[in-house]
Amino acid sequence: MTPIRLVLLAMGSGMGFGLALVSLVVLGVDLLRPAAPSPSVAAGPAFYLLVLGTLAGLILAGLVTWRLLAPVLSTYHRGGLSVVAAFATVLPILLCMAANQLAGRTGLGVLAAIALLLALLLGSRARRAGAGG
Repeated sequence: MTPIRLVLLAMGSGMGFGLALVSLVVLGVDLLRPAAPSPSVAAGPAFYLLVLGTLAGLILAGLVTWRLLAPVLSTYHRGGLSVVAAFATVLPILLCMAANQLAGRTGLGVLAAIALLLALLLGSRARRAGAGG
């Protein structure tokens, strides 16, 4: 097993899952948002979905990375890399803004699908790398 390969694949997979979830959250926020914004929108369901959904995406990224790094015996290293993957997910999340501006809801759906496929592919490779293959 090449530890660096395993770490990169696991972190990439975790970030992909986090991005897929946040893309779907932003899509949900876009569906919940009223056509004419009002002053009370900041405390509505779309706001809570955005905040809690984004946090859930970051947590999911860390949990997936933690799970895929199971062959790493050091809890310290495994936990640290999982936290780094969770925080690093913020960068690809910025793609949600671009996808929404360029293609709207369709763009967010496509971004979520691509991120999920990439996460599954990297996760599969990480499991093989962790098994010594």
